[in-house]
Amino acid sequence: MMNQSEFDEWAERLKLSEEAKLEIQRIRQSPPARRVGGGRYNVSGRYSSKKMGVTIQFESHKVELPAIYMMEFNDDVLEYYDQPPQIKVNYFQSKKHKNRKMAYWYTADFFVIEKERAYWVEWKTEEELVKKSQEKPDRYYRKDGRWEFAPGKSYATQFDLDFLVRSNSEINWILQRNLEFLEDYIINEHILENSTILKIKESILSAPGLTLLELIQLGEEQFTADDIYALIANNTIYIDLYNDLISEPENVTVYLNKEQFKGFSIVEKSSRKSKSSSKIDLKSGQKILWGDTVWEILHYDQSNNIIFLLQDGEKEHKEMPLEVFESLISDGYIEGINNNVSNNDKVTELITQANEKDLETANKRYEVVIKVLNGEKVKPENVTQRTVRNWVKKYKDAEELHGNGFVGLLPKTKYRGNREDKLPKETKDLMEQMITENYATIKSKSARAVYREFLVKCEDLKIPDASYKAFWKAIKRRSKYDIERARKGRRASYKYEEFYFELEFTTPKHGERVFNIAHIDHTELDIELDINGKESARPWLTLMIDAFSRRILAFYLTFEAPSYRSCMMVIRECVKNYNRLPNYIVVDGGKEFNSVYFESLLAFHKVHKKERPAAKARFGNVVERVFGITNKFFIHNLQGNTQISKNVRQVTKSVNPKNHAVWTLELLHERIDSWIKNVHDNMENPTLGQTPKEAFEESIAISGSRPNTYIPYNDTFILMTLPSPSGKVRKVHPGQGIKLLYSYYWCNEFRDPKIENTKVEVKYDPFNIGIAYAFINNEWVKCLSEEYKYLHGKTEKEIKLIAEEIRKKKSVQSRSNSITAKMIARFIIESESIEEKLNEEKNKVAEVKRDFKVVEVQNDVDKDYSKKEINVDEDIDEDELVDYGELSI
Repeated sequence: MMNQSEFDEWAERLKLSEEAKLEIQRIRQSPPARRVGGGRYNVSGRYSSKKMGVTIQFESHKVELPAIYMMEFNDDVLEYYDQPPQIKVNYFQSKKHKNRKMAYWYTADFFVIEKERAYWVEWKTEEELVKKSQEKPDRYYRKDGRWEFAPGKSYATQFDLDFLVRSNSEINWILQRNLEFLEDYIINEHILENSTILKIKESILSAPGLTLLELIQLGEEQFTADDIYALIANNTIYIDLYNDLISEPENVTVYLNKEQFKGFSIVEKSSRKSKSSSKIDLKSGQKILWGDTVWEILHYDQSNNIIFLLQDGEKEHKEMPLEVFESLISDGYIEGINNNVSNNDKVTELITQANEKDLETANKRYEVVIKVLNGEKVKPENVTQRTVRNWVKKYKDAEELHGNGFVGLLPKTKYRGNREDKLPKETKDLMEQMITENYATIKSKSARAVYREFLVKCEDLKIPDASYKAFWKAIKRRSKYDIERARKGRRASYKYEEFYFELEFTTPKHGERVFNIAHIDHTELDIELDINGKESARPWLTLMIDAFSRRILAFYLTFEAPSYRSCMMVIRECVKNYNRLPNYIVVDGGKEFNSVYFESLLAFHKVHKKERPAAKARFGNVVERVFGITNKFFIHNLQGNTQISKNVRQVTKSVNPKNHAVWTLELLHERIDSWIKNVHDNMENPTLGQTPKEAFEESIAISGSRPNTYIPYNDTFILMTLPSPSGKVRKVHPGQGIKLLYSYYWCNEFRDPKIENTKVEVKYDPFNIGIAYAFINNEWVKCLSEEYKYLHGKTEKEIKLIAEEIRKKKSVQSRSNSITAKMIARFIIESESIEEKLNEEKNKVAEVKRDFKVVEVQNDVDKDYSKKEINVDEDIDEDELVDYGELSI
C-alpha cells in the first residue's frame, strides 16, 4: 500500500483534482461498506491479501475471487478496496416517466488504484449482465464490445475517474489456476543456491521440448519440484501460464525464457498451418472447421476468386474472397475436416442409441447378409427371400452413406396408435389450476383430498372430470423440486434440486493439490460417553479434511458445542501434525467461523476462507461423507452408541444408551486417532481410486512439499491459537491474581498497584490448564495456576482430556458444588491410581460392586473429599495414602 507521500506523488502525476483526491482518500480510509454473503448458490469468503495487508471479501469464488487474483498479481495495480463506500447514482426513469430523475445508493465490488488510473469496478457473470441489459437497457448496455453501467459512469466522470463493468467471460481460468498453484512461491520467497538454478537450466537446455513432469523426474537428488516452481514464479524459467495447466505437468513444456518459448511456438505453428491447409480441397461439399464452428463449401467461383460458405444449421450463406480464405488457413484459423471422421461419429451415435434388443436383431441379420454377400445360399427360418434381399440393400446403402453397413440392419422402431392425452382442454386446465392452488401449497393437502375438490369443481362448472390416476399423473409430471419447495420449503426440497453443471472451464472444486483446499466442520457423535459413573454425554468431533486427497489433517474431540475454540484447536492440531496450513479453508455459515479470533488467525497465516451457502450440504460433501463413514463403520459398533435413540418409542431402560456408557473421552480419543491413522487413511476412496494416504503422498511428490510455507509449532503460534474465556477479561485480585477455569493464576506483574483491581484481557490454553496469559502493558504475560505443581509435567493430551472431563463434571455437579484447582489435582492423582485397573473394572462391574465398599460422607458444604473409594479386601501401602486436608470452596 502507498503511504501519504507516495499517494500525493501519484495523484500529482495523474493531475487529479482536489475533489477526486478527497473522494479517493475517503475510500482508502473507510472500512468495507458491508459484509458480503454468498447468497443461495455462491461460495463467498475472505482472501488474505499480501498487497493490501488485510483480508479482502469476495461474494463469489467464480467471479470476484478470480478478480482479486488478477489485481493481487498485477504489477500495475497499486491498491484495491473491496465494498468501497456507497455512492449515490442517478438515472432517468424509462417508459411512463421518461423525464423523471431517480437516485439510489450503490456499492461497487471494488475500487482499484492503478499506476495510470483509478476506477470503481463491478464484476458480474455474462448471464447476469445480459439479463440486466434486457430489464434495464438504459443502465446496462454494451458499447464498443464492453459492458457499461451508465449511472456509475456518470458518477465517476465528475471526478475524472472511471467506472468499469467486467464479465466472467474475461477471466482466463488457466491463468487463475496457475496463479493459485504458484501462490505459495509468489508470496513466500523460496531461496535457491546458484548451483541449483544452473543444474535446472542445464537440464532444460540439454533436452528441448522437455515437459514439466520430465524435469521434476530428472531432479532426483539434484533439485526438487519446489525449486522448479520457485523459478517459474519469479520468471527465471518460463512456461506458458496462459495456456498450459501447471497441475497437468505431463502436458506443460518448460523453456529457458519467454523468447525461447516464442521461437518454438512459431516453428510449431508453421508446421501446423501447412499440415491443415493441405487437407482442404476447394470443392462443393468439403467440410471445414472455422474456429469452433463447422462450415461447408457450397461453391468456388474461380472467375471471381470467391468462396461460398454455409454454416451448419444456418440457411444464409457467406461469401469470402479466396485471398482472405487462404490467409485464415495459413494463420491456422481454418482447418479441413476428414469426412470419414464425421461418418464414424454418425456410426457411433446410431449404435449408442440402439438398445440391447435392437443390437441382437442386427447381429442375426448381419450373419445372414454376410453369407449372401459371400455367395452362399441361405434359407433362414420365418424369413422370406424378399426380406433377405431388403436386408442386403439396407446394408449396402448404409455402407455407402456411413461407411459401415451394420448400422443399416438396426431395426427402426415405430410407435403405433394415438398416445396423446384425450382429456378436454378445460378439464386439463382445471386440473393444473387445482394442483397449483390447492396441492402445491404450504397446507400440504393430500392428493386424494385435492382430487375430491377437483371433482366438486368439475360438477359445478359442468365440465368432464378425470380419473384419480390421470390426476396423479399430472402431479407426477410436475418438477419434484418445485412441488416439495411449495409444500415443505426450500430446505426440504434441496435434495431434489438439480446439480449445477458448469459449462465453463473454471477451477476444480477439490483443488489442484494437497493443502490447496480443506474443509472444517463439526458433528455430534452417535455415542454416550461415561463421565463419572452416573452421568453421560455425547461428544462433538471437529475435523479438518484435505479436499484433494480426502485425508483427515486434524481432529478435535470435546464435550463443548461447536465454538471458535474448536476451530482454533483443530487448526493448531494441523500445524502440530504437518507444520503448515491449507491455502483455503471451506466452512459453513456458523457463527464460530465468523469470530474475530478465528478470522484473525487465518489472516495472520495468509489462509483464505470460503463460506459455503447455507443448507447446501453438497458444497461440503467431502467432510459430510467422512462423518457418515466414521459413524457407520466405527462409532455405531461401540457400546453406548445412540442408533436406537432415533426411534424414541423403542428405547427402554434396558437398552437406553445412557445406561450403557462405558467409553470415556480419553479412550475414545485414542480410538479415533487410531481409526484415522490406521483405517481411514488406508481405505480406498471410490472417487479417487486410491487411498487418502496414497493420494496425499503422490500429490506432494508432484506439487512440492513447499518448505517456504513452514509454520513452526512454537510459543508464538500457540499464543495465536489460544481462545479467550467468556467475557474475555478478568479482574486482578490483589495477592491472588485472576480467577479462570476453577483456579487462580498469578504472575509478578500483578504486584503492580496500577494493575491490581483492574480488568485485563485473558487467554487460556485448553491443552494445558496450568497456564494462562494476561495482556499487561501491551504484551501477553504468562501466568501460572496456583496448582501448577500438580499439573506440571502432564502430557498435552492428558491435560486436554482431563480438562474436558472436569469441565463436563462441573456442569453435572453445579447444583451441589463448585470446582477448584485442588479438585483437578485430586482427579489427576486418583486417575493415576486406578488407570491400570480401568479395563478390569469395566469388564467386571458386578464383581467390583461387591468387592468395593463405597464410603460417602459430607464435607462442610456437600461432600468431603478426605476419603476415597478403597478396596477393603486389598492391602494398602501407607505410601499411597495422601493427606488432602480441607478444601477451600
